[in-house]
Amino acid sequence: MITQKLKQVREVLGDKADGITFISLTSDPLRDTPAVLKAYTLKQGVDGPHWLFLTGDKAQMDLVLGRIGQIVPTPEQHSTQLIVGDVANKRWSKIRPDAPAAVIAQRLQLLAMPVAGR
Repeated sequence: MITQKLKQVREVLGDKADGITFISLTSDPLRDTPAVLKAYTLKQGVDGPHWLFLTGDKAQMDLVLGRIGQIVPTPEQHSTQLIVGDVANKRWSKIRPDAPAAVIAQRLQLLAMPVAGR
């Protein structure tokens, strides 16, 4: 569901989506191998340079997910929360995934706006 929602967000953004990279992190690295994730991106129609589906060994993924506050006791209990950020300006926000695609797109555009005084 999240992948389809973010696909809709990219469609709403249109050309403005080119400057935004989506990163999807697996909560089930034992099952989600690079080959499995590649097949998934092709099936979902989201295989492109601005959308990364990342996996690694379990310890690495647990560390990464833990650092962003996504403690995952089991893959079935994974979070669906969207975390968005402007890395260069250290601006971050959380967005509910059940928000309409247009609302998520608007939040992304606001986050990408230049910061006054920088």
